[in-house]
Amino acid sequence: MILNKDQVKELYQRTARFYDIALLGYRLLGITKYRRETINGLQLKAGDTVVDIGCGTGANFALLSKAVGPTGRIIGVDLSPAMLSKAERQVDRLEGTNIELVEADIGSWPIPAETNGILATFALEMIPEYDAVIQRIAGTLLPGQRLALLGLKHPEKWPDWLIEFGIWLNKPFGVNREYESLQPWKSVQQHMNVLKFKEIYFGSAYICVGEKRPG
Repeated sequence: MILNKDQVKELYQRTARFYDIALLGYRLLGITKYRRETINGLQLKAGDTVVDIGCGTGANFALLSKAVGPTGRIIGVDLSPAMLSKAERQVDRLEGTNIELVEADIGSWPIPAETNGILATFALEMIPEYDAVIQRIAGTLLPGQRLALLGLKHPEKWPDWLIEFGIWLNKPFGVNREYESLQPWKSVQQHMNVLKFKEIYFGSAYICVGEKRPG
């Protein structure tokens, strides 16, 4: 079953307390390197404003802080108050006075006009309305500004038993077989110029960077 917004919020309210521990395995597999590569795709510079969609516990904040510097602005948006409470601790550790946390549904939250880039890591492929979100982002950004995605995808070449095992590992995050049909990178292809699409982890995840089209 694909979860609706209320169910996603309820899920992450429950999992917030052990979310960072559950991510330890991904850190051992080098996910931080891919987070950095995805953020680098935004080509942020000092003083820029960046929006982190589905920011969770703030796993991207340290890398984003380096990208925009102390004069830049980071806006972390998430549905779950419990996840944002964890993110506040990350902000405190970073002494991130330029990091703003927003509890909101990205489907309706007004993206600030001064935004220079938008990031979503393991977020949009959990939102059935991802196409409308990406279309709205493409309409909000200025020409040349970018959206960067890092997320899970269906690994076409894997045997079925291995796919089922991967789904079992990610079950705490709400992943199930029905999410195979959600493909945000294809919406980026439709609404923006794709600068980069790269499969990682043997096709079970991806990086996609899109740029607002001119005109």
